[in-house]
Amino acid sequence: MSGSGNHVGESGLSRPKAAAPMAALGLLAATGIVCGAVALRNPATVTALERNASVAPGPATAASSPSSGPRGDKGAASAPAPAAAASAPAGAPAGTEPEPPPKAEPARAQPAEIERAQATGSAALGTLAERYPDDPVVLRELALAQAREKASTAALLTAKRLFEIAPEETGNDELRQFILRAANGAPDIAVTALDLMAKHMGSRGPDLLYEVVTAPRFGDYPRDSASKLLIESSVRQLASPALIIADDLRRVTGCPTKPLIARAREEGDLRALHYIKQLLAPYRCGTFRTRNCIRCGGMHKDLRAAASAIEKRKNDKAAAAPAASSAAP
Repeated sequence: MSGSGNHVGESGLSRPKAAAPMAALGLLAATGIVCGAVALRNPATVTALERNASVAPGPATAASSPSSGPRGDKGAASAPAPAAAASAPAGAPAGTEPEPPPKAEPARAQPAEIERAQATGSAALGTLAERYPDDPVVLRELALAQAREKASTAALLTAKRLFEIAPEETGNDELRQFILRAANGAPDIAVTALDLMAKHMGSRGPDLLYEVVTAPRFGDYPRDSASKLLIESSVRQLASPALIIADDLRRVTGCPTKPLIARAREEGDLRALHYIKQLLAPYRCGTFRTRNCIRCGGMHKDLRAAASAIEKRKNDKAAAAPAASSAAP
């Protein structure tokens, strides 16, 4: 029994000894195959594979920051483009800002509300103006009510607010007459009224300043103040060409220059015509004032041509007015 057992054990031990050389031979064969495959590969193919492996980013590289290289910078710069394109309106050029949404119409008071407030007076209209601060009808009625109640400063401030939101209200005749009266009032009120004309009434403001200067009913203080305002550059920028030429002619102490007369011919209105006719009118001269003399004799022809052009514009405008009114529906 022991002999047979020893025989079995020896044969079992001899098997690993026999397998080891076989494993070594297999490893050598595999190594030879790999080396042969490497030796037989095309060198150009190997170079191309190595280049692609060094350039192509992996998943982590693609998700990394733009500092990974020039190609990463380009990708980062172009990444926000779809979002920007999506935010721009259809058909808009690239890079343009989207247009802001249109402003909502301001709340307006109902006519019945305004009528009830008018019946009460400026206090009720003031309360209504707090509820509807951008309603020009409410502000206009409030300014007129304040003017009727002799609250001139408050009325001028309300008119200023009205002209800011509704510039067309500067043409309202009732407000215009009130502002002119205020300019002829106490100095503190006159200053406010003249400032309103000079800064907050568009081209109609300088027209009112000119009326203060030329109308005989105004006192020295508003007349002198308005005359100074009319030569300020900010006021002249608002004034119409016709108003500017009339005021320039008003300030002439001798004979006007030819360029000034040419401007009057092209741009003047009845206000400029007033001064041109004064220059054309003969005056008594000589020792005993027995002779008729003509002012600015060398420019008499130009002055007459300017007067004729202004008269023609006035007549053409008067003729066009009825035609326009009849054509209106």
